[in-house]
Amino acid sequence: MENKAPFDLNTVLDRLHNRRDFLKLFGKGLGYGALATALPGCSSSDDPAPPSPTIPQASAEYTALKRTSFGVHRDALSSIQQMGIDGYLEQQLNYTLIDDGDLEATIQSLFPLTSQSPAQLISGFPDNIYDVATQMIAATQYRQMFSQRQLYEVMVEFWSDHFNIHLVNGLGPTLKPEDDQQVIRAHALGNFRDLLRASAISPSMLFYLDNFFNIATAPNENYARELMELHTLGVDGGYTETDVKEVARCFTGWSMRFPGDPGGDYGTFVYVDALHDDGAKLVLQNTISAGGGQSDGEQVLDILAAHPSTARFIATKLCQRFISDTPAQASIDAVAAAFTQSGGDIKTCLRALFASDTFRNSADLKFTRPGEHLAGVIRALAPDTAYPSDQGQLFFFAQSILGHLPFYWPTPDGYPDEQSYWASTGGLLNRWRLSFFSFAGVIPEIDVFQIDYTTMLNGASTLASVVDAITDQVLMRPLSETDRRIVLDWLIAEQGVGENIPLTTGVPEQVSALVAAVLLSSAYFQLR
Repeated sequence: MENKAPFDLNTVLDRLHNRRDFLKLFGKGLGYGALATALPGCSSSDDPAPPSPTIPQASAEYTALKRTSFGVHRDALSSIQQMGIDGYLEQQLNYTLIDDGDLEATIQSLFPLTSQSPAQLISGFPDNIYDVATQMIAATQYRQMFSQRQLYEVMVEFWSDHFNIHLVNGLGPTLKPEDDQQVIRAHALGNFRDLLRASAISPSMLFYLDNFFNIATAPNENYARELMELHTLGVDGGYTETDVKEVARCFTGWSMRFPGDPGGDYGTFVYVDALHDDGAKLVLQNTISAGGGQSDGEQVLDILAAHPSTARFIATKLCQRFISDTPAQASIDAVAAAFTQSGGDIKTCLRALFASDTFRNSADLKFTRPGEHLAGVIRALAPDTAYPSDQGQLFFFAQSILGHLPFYWPTPDGYPDEQSYWASTGGLLNRWRLSFFSFAGVIPEIDVFQIDYTTMLNGASTLASVVDAITDQVLMRPLSETDRRIVLDWLIAEQGVGENIPLTTGVPEQVSALVAAVLLSSAYFQLR
């Protein structure tokens, strides 16, 4: 065949831009066959997506790393291979010993509003809403992409969803930054009871769930209901409507200081005894005696944190995050037992989970959420790049393309963590567009990171050797021979040159960008 020169990636992208061409490519294989046939709209009677061959099993080290991070980084993969899974995970659990000082200094420099107190932020309200939102989101994304404390950041996201607070709601932008620091980040790998209390007295949560005006003469049940349904027992955890009312009574008088309060700084917790219902209460068959004051709420937190339904609920959510949407009951039971026996120690729960055979040896059971995909693309494609100078531009990609913006889920239940929500045809296409159009170094005007594909090639100069080199550098797991053939046949048709014919100068780098985008869009990369 005659080698085409120059290689026109823009033309190729134009030809791939419509949905049907995308589905024809991925419907043939790349791990998407079985997944695509299960998704609405991913196939049609005249263009079926036949089941693809089984994806080759990823190594236990790769699987453990993928499940405890925001994407496989080459250095991290080397570390877990050298240290072993147990050693690596224990290192990640002891996150305070991992130096992230440079990253934190960069975040404080670029996004200073994320560390300001409510009293500081209120002085610029409401003109600062956009800046606070952008900086909160960008700082979160930066940590997910570049932090060495990957397991810790995964747990920060987990608890942020569990104790979800929408960032932009009334005074929310002035309150959520401190909640992120003092509640979620301070307790993400600590004790659940401590985390639960920190959330209960967080002005951000008090404002979001309306407990700031929960008073004896007019109890507000919002926080009480979500405390049991979402934060502890779960919707089927055994509580009644009467329990909701009684818990609401226990938390009357738990409030926050507003601007101009002479008693203290705006955005701090305050208990107002005059607004508290001091009568006796009965919560989940536990009597709370009259006259307890603020301790009524503290007793409720003790009851809920120690309840068997809470252990099961938290264990189930952890197993769903780290193993699959439908984890084995044995795994859930092991984590629930660890929760109960340790008094809610989060590290102990995770150790029990990580000991599960399913966690280590059954790969590709979970579909990555969009934010995880975004971070994973960067960790794979630009792992050695300096901190981005985009001042948070990735915020716009996540918002307009992926639909998984940190702190932007509108209801208290947090972003869904099931494939059925995220793996729609449109969701897959948006990930594909992001891979092709945001990270293709040969299109500088839309490139966030200037990727040097030359360093990934290791001298590869043919279509076949480019595919192998980029698979090794970007995918970091085996590609089936069938799927490798699909990619090669597609490149041969597009480029018009045999797979083992040397390419003209500059073409291998351009083909690399295209191969990387295909692999990052494949099920190999989408699953963990």
